[in-house]
Amino acid sequence: MPASPAVLLRFFDALVGAEVSLWGDADAAVTAGTSAGLGTVSALGVIAGHGDDARVQDVADGIGITVGAASKLVDRLERDGLVVRAPNPSDRRSSLLRMTADGRRVLDDGSGVLVHVLGERLADLDETTLASATEVLESLRG
Repeated sequence: MPASPAVLLRFFDALVGAEVSLWGDADAAVTAGTSAGLGTVSALGVIAGHGDDARVQDVADGIGITVGAASKLVDRLERDGLVVRAPNPSDRRSSLLRMTADGRRVLDDGSGVLVHVLGERLADLDETTLASATEVLESLRG
């Protein structure tokens, strides 16, 4: 049986409210601890996950933004010395993103701060509950 409109709207409001609150707290803490925002750390995490084969499209897909927004974000990462672009040998229209030593440091420091914030905010939830919630949230990603 489908959920009622009231239940659906309550879920939506709770989900968005939690995301906005958690992002704000995490972004403030990461920025204070690294001088780079959470968006930067998230993008660096996507790039690190692809090794030396990350493309702008991978950043867009990984953090859920448009290719245009990802391209501007990567431009800032490059300007700040956190990544470099290298020619893509299999596609002349794109480049590969390689993290610099400064980029790795920002990612490591930012990830440490983020884990601390998440640990504090989610301390009352056990791993089984977090795993279940994660499955639900991943199923909602379109």
